[in-house]
Amino acid sequence: MKRWLILCAVLYCGLSQAQTVEPAVLQALQQAQAAQAKGDAARGLQILEGLKPEKDSFAEALVLRNRAYLAWQAGQPQKAATLLQQALRSNQLSKEERLEDGLNLGKLHMQLKQPQAALTALKGQPQTSEVLQLSIQAWQMLERYDQALPLAERYLAGQSQIEPQWLQFMVAAHANLKQYGKAAHWQQRILRTNPDNFAHWKQLAGLQHAAGQAAQAFATLRTAYRKGLAMNAQELEQMLSLAVAADQPWQAARLMTQLIEQGRLNNDVRRQEELARLHWQARDRKTAIRMYSKLAGQGNKAEHWLVLAQLAMQERDWELGSRALDSAATAGASRKRVQSWRDWLESSREAESMARGNLAAR
Repeated sequence: MKRWLILCAVLYCGLSQAQTVEPAVLQALQQAQAAQAKGDAARGLQILEGLKPEKDSFAEALVLRNRAYLAWQAGQPQKAATLLQQALRSNQLSKEERLEDGLNLGKLHMQLKQPQAALTALKGQPQTSEVLQLSIQAWQMLERYDQALPLAERYLAGQSQIEPQWLQFMVAAHANLKQYGKAAHWQQRILRTNPDNFAHWKQLAGLQHAAGQAAQAFATLRTAYRKGLAMNAQELEQMLSLAVAADQPWQAARLMTQLIEQGRLNNDVRRQEELARLHWQARDRKTAIRMYSKLAGQGNKAEHWLVLAQLAMQERDWELGSRALDSAATAGASRKRVQSWRDWLESSREAESMARGNLAAR
């Protein structure tokens, strides 16, 4: 968000109503103005602080107003805000002066990190770009993105070109309100400004996933991968996880195989288990059987033999299933578990045999 720059107002002399101001006050104002012109705002402030104009008079409002701006220029924003509030309460200022001072009071409160007071000061101001920006920042400081967003949309509608920091704000604001789909929309605009920055693709995928759009999130990271953007192992793993979340295990298996062949992912036992499981989920049982057979033969783990038995039975390879169950029992699988699968195998084989017999009888 744009940082608010404080512009010190020029000393106001009130010449249009000079006839209502005592000569001593006018003289002090002129002296203060001369000090300000020399860059000594503190001296100008000191001169005006010695004045005691009539209470509730125009002169008092004029002095308060000038003291406020001098204090601001002298680096005393809290004092400036207090004095400007007093001037505004005097009811001696014109409409234009009240609007000007209200805007500057809002800026002072923002400088003082007092967003609620700033919003109060800005109330009733014309909704110019400057006022909108101040109000948006104030609501942002209060973490009220529900209030900041409508103002931001109004502000951006009047801009011919949207600066990157505003795009980032819109993403963050919508995400803060859990409006992830809308946040993704703005993130896409950021992405278009710099499509070679992988961080933009990654953030877009994260927002799409949070919005329940797993397929789009996977497609986003896959596009970045195909573009050849640098991705570390963790980011590649995230892409594979999104493929599974998108119910596309065949895509995950194909990509994982490529990444292993390229040496970008480790090819250890855990990886081979994961790849075999992906082929199983993708219903590529023949490849899954081949991979689990290799895993079971190398590690002789009961779990691998049991999975191989299940796959074999799904393919109606009863002999392979039976041998796998025998190996699972030898490898330490519980007797109850092995027997449960063996009963299922025998009943399935018997049902298939009976079905074949009935078909032959016809």
